[in-house]
Order: sequence, then C-alpha cells, then structure tokens
Amino acid sequence: MTSEITSRLQDAEKLVKTDSVKKYIIDDLFERWIVVGNSRNYLIITEPQWCRCYDFQKDLHLNDVIPQCKHNLAVKIAINKNKFDTFYLSKSEYDFIRDEFLF
Repeated sequence: MTSEITSRLQDAEKLVKTDSVKKYIIDDLFERWIVVGNSRNYLIITEPQWCRCYDFQKDLHLNDVIPQCKHNLAVKIAINKNKFDTFYLSKSEYDFIRDEFLF
C-alpha cells in the first residue's frame, strides 16, 4: 500500500471517529452521503462511486481506476462499522440543499 493511500485511510478513519459521515435518504427512493470536511461538506455517491473533492476529480482524470479519496473511504468504513447519522428528506428539501453540496 502506498503512503498516499495509507494517509487517506488514516484521514478517513478520523472522519468516521468524529461522526463526520451522514446518510441522507430522499423520499425513501435514493440515498446520498455527505462527509463533513474542514472547509466544506462533500457529496458522495456510492454507485457509481463519485466525490466532489479535488483529489477524486484529479485522480479520475489521471487514472483508469476509480480513485479512493478519504471521503469515499470514510463512507465505506462508516457503512462497515455502522457509524453514521441518518437523515430523511423529501425530494424538495434535498433539491433545496443539493447545491450546497455540489458547489
């Protein structure tokens, strides 16, 4: 395992320990994950895997493999440990806050 991946994994563990992973269920139809970061919140989509962060976007364009940013890893760890907060939103509530997560 490279030192970059090790560092990302350690950062992801810290995010889970600090309760930074949030699951949003929208109208019981689909889910979105938010990871609360130091300077902003990051939208995570698990299928297909996607994150708004710079590391994910940069690595996505440079490699043929799907990147593993600390936010993606934090969601995977949180799911595995069942350590996340869950929120239920209507579609209109989600549409209202979605832009905050994307930009």
